[in-house]
Amino acid sequence: MGKHLLMYLLGLSFVVGFLQALTCWDCDMLNSDGICKTGYSTCKAKDDQECCKLVVSTGDKILYWMQDCSSMCLNKTFTHYRLTLNFTCSHDQSLCNEF
Repeated sequence: MGKHLLMYLLGLSFVVGFLQALTCWDCDMLNSDGICKTGYSTCKAKDDQECCKLVVSTGDKILYWMQDCSSMCLNKTFTHYRLTLNFTCSHDQSLCNEF
């Protein structure tokens, strides 16, 4: 009986681990030195959200970036003249949108 209870509790701990919310870094604006200027915290992604990171750069120089939980995240890079917007989404592990 004790062996079955142990297996049940072990299985339950795995299920609870998978059901935990995804935690993402949340910063409204980081400067080019990587310092969060406004809104530094973490956010818990809802069912339809992922961790998102947006990096805005010109050439090789990063102007600023943002991190948050988002339901409208794209894994795409857009370039307009010399300005580049690089959107990155992740959902494989907590804090996966770290820069």
